Amino acid sequence: MAYNVHRIGDLGQLGECEPFFIDHYQWTKGEKPKAYGKMGLLENYGLVVSMTAVERNPLRTYTEENTPVYKDSALEAFLSFPGVLGNQSYLNFEMNANGALLSAFGTTKERVFLRDFTRLQAVCEAKIEENTWEILLKIPMELICSLFQIEPLQRGDSFTCNFYKICETPEYEHYGSFAPIISERPNFHLPEFFETAVIV
Repeated sequence: MAYNVHRIGDLGQLGECEPFFIDHYQWTKGEKPKAYGKMGLLENYGLVVSMTAVERNPLRTYTEENTPVYKDSALEAFLSFPGVLGNQSYLNFEMNANGALLSAFGTTKERVFLRDFTRLQAVCEAKIEENTWEILLKIPMELICSLFQIEPLQRGDSFTCNFYKICETPEYEHYGSFAPIISERPNFHLPEFFETAVIV
């Protein structure tokens, strides 16, 4: 079933958007942290995604941009838009509880850090509570349009996406996804398993 992306006039309305749940855990039998989020199309800006993980004291080693935050406790958003590059190219945003953001663009086999590719960047904010931590990811529409060579998203437009909860450090290792993935090995970089999202 497609995820409905509601258009919003300000960030305060993001809380009213449709939730998604990262509840497909596979490849390991250990940790399965509860995680969920919401995504909206913010007027005059672009896509905004809030994500929450129910974890006390999340592993948060990395503090710098484009460091391997997936080794920490991380939340991730991957998005692909139907443009001249087809459905194989996508954006991947990976974030830890420090707000360290790894952002890249490309295909399953070859991706480039956005910082090395364009001046346009997404922004990540993180907040830690006693039993949860959350991120707010803001993706400018100009960034999406320039990479995929498309017009700004409008009502009725669709794209594909998946959201993840991950930690690759062995003692905390886990892999959760919003849309299920068919793979014998842990691999989130499989756009063929992204879910459809529709602007409503």
